[in-house]
Amino acid sequence: MGPKSQCRIIIFLTIFAVAGIATFFSRGGYQISKQENLAAVSPVIPRVKQMSLDEKIGQMLIVGFEHQYLDDHINKMIKQYHIGGINLLGRNVKNKNQVKQLIVDLQRIAAIPLFVATDQEGAKVIRFNFLDELTPQIAIKDSRQAEQVAINRAKELRELGVNMNFSPVLDYVSDSKSYLYNRTFDTNPTAIGELGSAMIRGYKKGGIIPVAKHFPGYGNIFSDPHKNSARLDIDREELNSNLTPFRKVIDDNSATAIMTAHILIPKIATKVATLSSEFLNEILRKRLGFNGVIITDDLEMISVGKTIEQSAVDAVEAGADIIISTYTPEKQIRIFNSLKNSVLNGGITEERINESVARILNLKIAFGFSP
Repeated sequence: MGPKSQCRIIIFLTIFAVAGIATFFSRGGYQISKQENLAAVSPVIPRVKQMSLDEKIGQMLIVGFEHQYLDDHINKMIKQYHIGGINLLGRNVKNKNQVKQLIVDLQRIAAIPLFVATDQEGAKVIRFNFLDELTPQIAIKDSRQAEQVAINRAKELRELGVNMNFSPVLDYVSDSKSYLYNRTFDTNPTAIGELGSAMIRGYKKGGIIPVAKHFPGYGNIFSDPHKNSARLDIDREELNSNLTPFRKVIDDNSATAIMTAHILIPKIATKVATLSSEFLNEILRKRLGFNGVIITDDLEMISVGKTIEQSAVDAVEAGADIIISTYTPEKQIRIFNSLKNSVLNGGITEERINESVARILNLKIAFGFSP
């Protein structure tokens, strides 16, 4: 047997072992304790170490693009910048057949299968208005309904080729005039967590990666955080109500990915939560025990309030694993270069990058990808 044949066998056995372990994880055969670091016990660590720095940083990006077809920009982002995922918006959607073909074309040129993500919450926040399951969260009243809505929605999304949904919304919003009120579960923090867990279970059963959002909760803000800076004047005791739903989905071992909020809570941290180690590392990782993938809300949102380059570095240093940049091609490349340059210049350590990439690959494997 020649060296090449031996190498192929080793690679095959490694992939087989990783896939088996991932299935065991995803079926609940082993529950990671709050003290363990998912990246540290990951079977994909050898794979991560084989990747180039460019490949690793690329996996930490989810980006958008302008057209309803595989255009030059997204082709470059996949092939040259090795991005880990795509964020589909309404501008990318014409009809069912077009979306299916677009996703096939995107996945075909990716060396590592892509997260194909979207916001299909129901009601007004949808990207595919031709689908049937459009129930708004605010209309969901019990766990059985929450799980079934998510199962039905997941099946429709999977048929298109979508594999990640930025849902459910776990923000606790008590004022009906608040910006997010109609997108939330209309109940108390404890019940929000229960409904959120049920919806996450449903998405998983349907083969969709759920992303709970927006940590630590936007609360009662009255303007669109995509257009204005968002601020909550609450203290640590008051914050507990906002954290309760997230604590529930983490304690239930249901949450696999959580999206951050660009919310400033000055009594707790001087930076918005997306860029704050206090929120992402101290509270989400250590206090709540979350070991899954942390995804930023779109860094191009004006409420971040910094250059896109510095925001990207701050987010990763704070604990984010994936950065979203949806609208501007130049900013997507600047984010990539800022992270790479930070590593090369001794800012972010490569070990820190490896931790995020291990979490990302673990998540992909758990949902049937083959990195």
